[in-house]
Amino acid sequence: MKVPYSWLQEFIEELPPVDEVVGLLDGLGLAVESVHPYAGAANGTLAVRVDSLAPVEGSDHLLVATIFDGIARRTVVTGAPNASEGMMTAYAPPGTFLPALGGTVEKRRMAGVDSDGVLLSPRELGVFDHAGGLIELPADLEPGTDLARAWPADQVLELELTANRADAFSLLGVARDLAAKLGVGYRHPAAGLDPGDPRLDDGLEIEVADAHGCPAFSLRRIEGVTVAPSPLWLQRRLASVGLRPRNNIVDVTNYVTFELGQPSHAYDAAELSNGTIQVRRAREGEKLVTLTGDELELSAHDLVIATPSGDGSKAIGLAGVIGGLAESVEAATTSVALEAAFFDPVGIRRTAKRHGISTDAHYRFERGVDPNLSRLASARAATLIARLAHGELHPGVSWVGKTFEPAPIHYRPSRVHFLMDFEVPRPMQRRYLEALGCEVSQDADDAWRVVPPSWRFDLSIEEDLVEEVARLHGYEHIGETVPPMHFVPPRTDPTHRELRHEIAGLGFQEAIGYVFTSDAELSKAQAPAAQVRLSDPQGVERSVLRTALYPGLLAAANLNRSLTSLALFEIGRVFLEEEIERVALLATGPWIEPGWEEGRELDFFLFKGLLERLAERRNSRLEMRACLFPPLHPGISAEVLWNGRPVGYSGRLHPEVAARFELRDTYLAELDLPLERRPVQVAEIPRQQHAERDIAVVAPLEVSYGDLAAAVGAAAGKLLESVEPFDVYRGASIPEGQRSVALRLRFRHEERALRDEEVDDYMQNVIQTLRQRGYDIRDR
Repeated sequence: MKVPYSWLQEFIEELPPVDEVVGLLDGLGLAVESVHPYAGAANGTLAVRVDSLAPVEGSDHLLVATIFDGIARRTVVTGAPNASEGMMTAYAPPGTFLPALGGTVEKRRMAGVDSDGVLLSPRELGVFDHAGGLIELPADLEPGTDLARAWPADQVLELELTANRADAFSLLGVARDLAAKLGVGYRHPAAGLDPGDPRLDDGLEIEVADAHGCPAFSLRRIEGVTVAPSPLWLQRRLASVGLRPRNNIVDVTNYVTFELGQPSHAYDAAELSNGTIQVRRAREGEKLVTLTGDELELSAHDLVIATPSGDGSKAIGLAGVIGGLAESVEAATTSVALEAAFFDPVGIRRTAKRHGISTDAHYRFERGVDPNLSRLASARAATLIARLAHGELHPGVSWVGKTFEPAPIHYRPSRVHFLMDFEVPRPMQRRYLEALGCEVSQDADDAWRVVPPSWRFDLSIEEDLVEEVARLHGYEHIGETVPPMHFVPPRTDPTHRELRHEIAGLGFQEAIGYVFTSDAELSKAQAPAAQVRLSDPQGVERSVLRTALYPGLLAAANLNRSLTSLALFEIGRVFLEEEIERVALLATGPWIEPGWEEGRELDFFLFKGLLERLAERRNSRLEMRACLFPPLHPGISAEVLWNGRPVGYSGRLHPEVAARFELRDTYLAELDLPLERRPVQVAEIPRQQHAERDIAVVAPLEVSYGDLAAAVGAAAGKLLESVEPFDVYRGASIPEGQRSVALRLRFRHEERALRDEEVDDYMQNVIQTLRQRGYDIRDR
């Protein structure tokens, strides 16, 4: 939102200097992103009248213009396509420095004709960015007027507004907040204007077929208008906010949009059939040519402004977004129908996004315009049009709709100290709220009834009012020390920042995938079928919500398959019967590429070790047990248990899935969150040395290490401290279909050293148990 300082001065008398205003606005939450100068008209330029035009002999576009600068007539050569006799425009005499061109004007000869200076486009004059023709100045401007004084420089504040402060998308809204902070009054440009009498017949009629999409709509008639360039002050105002002036009628509608925050649109009343405006949903495939000349194909979801045509009606504007070309104001227009309405913000946003259109009107409507402002803003715009275009404003008004009544809020002034930790006297709280437009009635000392103004629909609960009081009183009153807390909240990590750091520390890079996907993408990755579908997707490829994270990682790996190795992870939500938060990890290619040290190929056990390392960092235990999962290799997949709780799966990607994504050997894991972190347990260091024994067990291949470890643990007795594998052997002396697993057992007594005989007895129990299960013991 651009706020010219000189324009803001018209709302508040004795406005502080720019630097102070910047500080005040920042403190109010209306952050000033930048302050930049607006240059205004170049020094030395003059307003001139073009008295005559004649073609330059031998040229197909150059003209000799005779101009009057208030003192003398001069001859200037121009090629501007809009040059016309009688027009007022800008002129730079020889010796004038034009900053926009970076040079000084000189008297020169063009096509055999002496040109005594140049006539200027808006860009050359330095007032706004348009170089398609001469600037058109108002006809009542005196020739010879010093344009640098009539169109002076200014300073423009660029505000970065949050979406909830839709009321501040106007000069009035910004001035209202500033005045409340300063404790002074402000001028409302539309105060005291006649909103029109709806009982008087003005020859206009409104038919609203969709009251939800358009809760309020008004029309005002202005007769006998003359379309002409806007006065200098109006052109200057629009140029300073980045708009190109068009004519006195269109410019007024743009002016009031920025001044009051209410978009409006002017129609050529002669183009409205029977003076009738309709508000309805578009017919599927209906066409509309917009003001920009683009042809739109409308959807049945679009709200349009229409007028009767033949046996039906035709669209003449996209409601709240952009008007149509055919019925817009033209040079020959003599009668205007001025629209000011309130439209449903959600519908406006959807329509603008559907057609890829961004306008000042839609920008405000989608954030929320004061629903009770349309008639007052219409009076302001209609009065300006009648004055500037020399027309006659009809005293009647055509209006459909109802007045919006904000819901009252129960407010306790004591909550300010409770929530903000600083005191604001109750009379001052009331003054702040009333300065913002709230109606305050007091039932008791700490029980107020506050009705917010219609333009502040972001005020709905007590805490909103507390924030407003604190905002106007000043956040600088918040104490420098932390207030006493009645409780200490538990330490949480809702964004899983620590988990992200831990996984990144293992060598993985974080990826962020789309939540939206397609049935084809899920099927390609053999992921669960979609449970949640979008009712109005932008395309088939983003029509459902994902049911797993790993398809997104596979797609990312496919896009980066030129890399020799990848290690990616993602933390996000999946949508099955319930919404679940998960973490997924993917690795492919060599884990350590050979170089100055020996390389290491990625395999299941290395990938499992990475997950175990993650568990160690969380002081937790990770286990795996064989289990089949559709996207994984049937012989290399496992269920993952975190501290004994099943949380997901891990293994090698199924060859068929890998082929679809053009990937090499790839390993996946997808685990449900949270992966709890156990508190650190402090234990005394054992004072006794452990006793260690090794044993080699020959067992069938289908017997897992977990089964062997469980059998050993049950037979070894309570002094067994740990059992770990240290070798696996298959080959000579080992029967077909079996393998030898070497285990290292450690025994420890807390109070004394163990004798060899005791440990030997424990080992005999282990050997006997293993042989009873049909396993053999290798003696060498």
